[in-house]
Amino acid sequence: MKLREPNHQLAAVMARADVSNKGLARRVQDVAAGHGEDIRCDHVSVKRWLDGMHPRGTTPHFIAEALSRKLGERVGVRDIGMMYAEVTPFTAGPQKQADSFADGVTVLISGDLSGNPQVVERDVSSNAWNDSMVTWLVAPGSGVRPHAGGRLITAGSVEAVRETTALFAKLDYRFGGGHARSTVVQYIAMEIEPLLKHVRPDTTLGRQFLSETAAMLRLAAWMAYDTGRHGLAQQYMTKALMLAREAGNRMLGGRILAGMSHQANYLGHYGMAANLARSARMGAEGAATPTAMALFNAMEARALASQGDEAGCSRALGEAERWFERRNAEDDPVWLKYFDEAELAAEFAHCYRDLGHHHRARDRVLESVALSETLYVRSLSFVRTILATSHVSGGDLEQGIAVAREVVTTVADLRSARTRRYVREFMSQLMRYQNDPLVRDFKTYAEARLARARSETATAV
Repeated sequence: MKLREPNHQLAAVMARADVSNKGLARRVQDVAAGHGEDIRCDHVSVKRWLDGMHPRGTTPHFIAEALSRKLGERVGVRDIGMMYAEVTPFTAGPQKQADSFADGVTVLISGDLSGNPQVVERDVSSNAWNDSMVTWLVAPGSGVRPHAGGRLITAGSVEAVRETTALFAKLDYRFGGGHARSTVVQYIAMEIEPLLKHVRPDTTLGRQFLSETAAMLRLAAWMAYDTGRHGLAQQYMTKALMLAREAGNRMLGGRILAGMSHQANYLGHYGMAANLARSARMGAEGAATPTAMALFNAMEARALASQGDEAGCSRALGEAERWFERRNAEDDPVWLKYFDEAELAAEFAHCYRDLGHHHRARDRVLESVALSETLYVRSLSFVRTILATSHVSGGDLEQGIAVAREVVTTVADLRSARTRRYVREFMSQLMRYQNDPLVRDFKTYAEARLARARSETATAV
């Protein structure tokens, strides 16, 4: 009879996670229950796995997910010596209805960390956007409540999440969403998720903690969006909106809906993008600062420009400008500080580009670049690509390519799928000049640098 080989890989990961046989069994049961399955295992079962017995079905995936949650990092079935499970797709049953807002966040975070295809590879759903709009506008709160007792939320807890979100946001602006995305998810798993289940929305501190958590989930969504993980980004935005609703934070909820609008517009769902922006504005009216209202109107303008609705876009831009003139930056929360004069000018530039007004777009780009802080590397890459397009559209091919070459150099060092798409769209506009030596040289240079960027993104978590 062939003797089983002990599973040293599982033992090593368990040791690193500092989890006992009994503790792992309990965590595996919890993970399985979250996916609607009943897994019967105990410390004896874990001992058998360590001795080399191969658990079947979805159990290896649940073991990996349980250890991912404990460690706050991605653990796959190959990492725990159960690579045989890779040949069987993870087809766990539907996830149970969340008993509290914390449950939904737990399932999302653990699924992201463990690489669960049902989470990280999910497609974008128009129904999810619709549900978010309707729920936000007609329902004051979900009505679910966390379990009583447990760890105490303090003012320090709230401040820690706020400051950490601000720090990660700066990294996102400077290096792209792929640079620190996995670290953000790990932070949520290790520092926020254990506290979230004990938050009471009927207290001031509880509402503050929910608001700051929603802001961090929105950032996680934005990072996933920036790296091209659109279904995952939508799930994070949906959870962020749910927490903002529980916290009664109408302005933050509007900001999240505006982010949904931005993503929908990027993916070509222009009508949905306009409606999401309107929902942001309507739901936050009377509770948002002038800066936020300017942002919501700017998002609607972007969507209308994409549809070619010049009159509607002009009206929305005018509203954005009027709100912005009433702005007092000191009244804005940390997560809205980025929306300044440079960002508003950039929104105008995007709209004018999409409407085909390249000279007007160029003027707004130059204004945005002159006003922008150097921190916002990704945003500057976007508007400078618009500048390159305006030069080419105006007949100045040499200047347009010179600007685009500088953009490519920057984009190659950013972990951002969106900036690379902007460059590719610019390159497609050069097709009518494809026989020009200047264009051929730029295309060779850009493709080589973008290939490197694609390779770096493929290795990012």
